[in-house]
Amino acid sequence: MLTPDYLDTLPDALVELWQQVEDDILRDIARRIGKMPDRDTLTDTAAWQAWRYEQMQACHQDVLSLLSRYSGKSKAEIRRMLLDAGLATLASDDALYQAMGFAPSAIDTNQALNNLLNAGYRQTLGSWQNLTATTASTVTGELERVLDRAWLQVSSGAFSYDVAIRRAVDGLATHMNGVTYPSGHKDTLEVAVRRAVLTGTNQTCAKLQLARAEEMGCEYVEVSAHAGARPEHAVWQGKIYHRGGAIVYDGVRYEDFETATGYGTGEGLCGWNCRHNFYPFFPGMSVPNYTADRLAELNARDIEYNGQKYTRYEISQMQRALERRVRRFKRQYLAEDAAGVDATAAAAKLRAARRDLNDFVRATGGRNNSVRTSVSGFGRSQASKATARAKAYEKEQERAILIERLRNAGNLPKTAQIHLTPTAIDVDSLGFDDEHINRQREHGVTSAQAKEWIKNAKISITVWNQHYERYIGEEGAVYVNLEQNEIRTAFSSDEFEGALPTLIEEMRKNGLLR
Repeated sequence: MLTPDYLDTLPDALVELWQQVEDDILRDIARRIGKMPDRDTLTDTAAWQAWRYEQMQACHQDVLSLLSRYSGKSKAEIRRMLLDAGLATLASDDALYQAMGFAPSAIDTNQALNNLLNAGYRQTLGSWQNLTATTASTVTGELERVLDRAWLQVSSGAFSYDVAIRRAVDGLATHMNGVTYPSGHKDTLEVAVRRAVLTGTNQTCAKLQLARAEEMGCEYVEVSAHAGARPEHAVWQGKIYHRGGAIVYDGVRYEDFETATGYGTGEGLCGWNCRHNFYPFFPGMSVPNYTADRLAELNARDIEYNGQKYTRYEISQMQRALERRVRRFKRQYLAEDAAGVDATAAAAKLRAARRDLNDFVRATGGRNNSVRTSVSGFGRSQASKATARAKAYEKEQERAILIERLRNAGNLPKTAQIHLTPTAIDVDSLGFDDEHINRQREHGVTSAQAKEWIKNAKISITVWNQHYERYIGEEGAVYVNLEQNEIRTAFSSDEFEGALPTLIEEMRKNGLLR
């Protein structure tokens, strides 16, 4: 029997290999999109069509070349996986048979088992080769689609050149089809390889197990169970079934193996992406591995997250979604960088996605799977650069939010420019309107005091069509007429009224004042 954990990690090496293929293709396409002609060339339909055709032909050839470099590694990895899995599942079942006094034949002397193993390899490899044979045309179709959309957006004036490029690249980073099934359904390379390899391996091992059961005369099997099973599988996992029809034995009814579990169908046991398996069982001799209470525990809503209870399956699906977000923004960052557009926003989204995933894993008691978030070309150097960009972006966003808070607190118009670092000014050269400040307004402020308040100001605000600069601090406020290079008014904090006290309080709340 292959355990659920074994099956979960079984395709990882091959998936990682083909994730690299997918990511390399994405960056190549992004570079091509980034070289899209400017708007003047785009309006020349003949020139645009010629460039577009050239890019599609080159992309098709590059993908074929890339696939050929990985085909040998894929064949070897598929053979290794099937052989390891086949030997492991037979060894597990044979240990149970031997404990019951049976003597299973060695696999190297059993031609029927070897034939099944080789047939499983050929079928799994053939399925994968049939899918990857569609990759070049599928990817070229994706390039054609995004180029045509970008051309329409730019030539019509709906979007600027840079925005159209970024939208095209981001769309592919989110989802780029890499294979086309005979039904016409399209999927990414990553999804297709995981499904093909996991399904092919599990089905091959199941056939080996059933052949061994026939050899040993075993009519009953117990199906494995695991937390996080999809609901339609949870109803039959962990139970004992009879091969060859439902039966009552020793007063106990055993349902038919294939009918109950859907074995042999894509939706059932050992079907698409299924991590369940089975093993021999002898009523009256074997001890069931799963009690009703244990199965209830596996299917229970016993994981708390954000004040609600979830099953392990629901939690696993939530984690998969968060993992896909991390990969998406890694790919988006690399693709935007390859296309020559600013990837700062993508870096910030990636940082937030990683934070969300880590928080979720800690809160739910799960574990991070680096394979599911890895992206070829995104190593330590790229991670460091992306993090630096994200931090700078977040700092700028925090700065923008603070400025808006100050604007609202000070009842300032949208045209007012708020500077968290006060605008530099030659204080010594400033004139001082003593007539207005002290005789008319009676503020009782000296020129030296006002200039000192400017030096100690925590923010400054440009107003009145950039004619005035207001310097605000804990000691007082000073308004400078920039055109006349003169302090027009100044007053101490004791005279703050209107919106100024609220502005000062907001500054204090945000650490701008002690």
